[in-house]
Amino acid sequence: MMLRLLLIALIIFFSVTAEAAAGDIERIQQKGQIVVSLNRGYPPFCMNIENTVIGLDVALAGLLADALGVKAQFIQPETYAEQIPGLLSDRCDIIIAAMTRTLKRGLRVNFTQPYFEVSQAVLINRKIAPPNADAYFDIVDIPNLKLGVKAHTTHEAFARQLFAPSSIHTYPTADAAVQALVDGKIDAMAADSPFVRIWRATHMDRYTQIRALLAPVTHEFYAFAIRKGDLDFLNWLNLFIDQIKLDGTLDALIDKYLIRMDWTSPSSEAMGLTQAQILRDKFLENKKAQIESQRKQSMNAGAAFE
Repeated sequence: MMLRLLLIALIIFFSVTAEAAAGDIERIQQKGQIVVSLNRGYPPFCMNIENTVIGLDVALAGLLADALGVKAQFIQPETYAEQIPGLLSDRCDIIIAAMTRTLKRGLRVNFTQPYFEVSQAVLINRKIAPPNADAYFDIVDIPNLKLGVKAHTTHEAFARQLFAPSSIHTYPTADAAVQALVDGKIDAMAADSPFVRIWRATHMDRYTQIRALLAPVTHEFYAFAIRKGDLDFLNWLNLFIDQIKLDGTLDALIDKYLIRMDWTSPSSEAMGLTQAQILRDKFLENKKAQIESQRKQSMNAGAAFE
């Protein structure tokens, strides 16, 4: 009887040990899905449009899942403060949420190499903006400024180094902060430069009311975040980022979501393109542009001979 109990205990021990040693890649592949934590309401990285979640980070997560041979499942925490605790409590496998690499966060999670560079930027009420202002630092000396930021982000931490506590108003999302600006409850809101640029481009009706200050003042980098302890998963993710940088996939996605902004059209594809399809679309666009350029050159040359 004792021998039988000992054998059962050994089987359980080795089963648990083998599962623990398998690593995140094997575990994700065994369950057939990777759970990705996204940044709620942060265009163009994550948006909910027509009951579908889309964005640059969403597309990257889809390509990552394809490379692992699994499906992507998404979660969107209510607040940014929940991102890292959610990862550490196994509610997700990875954070792809426009998350800036910082030394403080790096004490709790492992960051991959960067995939996107940003700067702090500002949307401000035109009535109080200094005439020649073009950057965040140009608003620091405005008396009694009310500045909105998304809570528990690098935007809040950065603002608290520049402004009095009474000047800073926190909101659960960047969209909520910018809505407070539109409603006149605050004078300005700070966010990363892509958010500010996209908001300006998609709200031209607010041009006379709100001004964007986009001159770079910081150099910050987005990266994927995973739990500490699995260097194989970290190395593979870095290889994935290297690959999409080198083959043009990342540039094509940046063009799609930040330059052409296809997602603003209701008829555009929301998500689900494979890496090959993304590169094909980019190739065809470049080819059309080249043909059009050659056509214009020929027409100009013909006109010169008339």
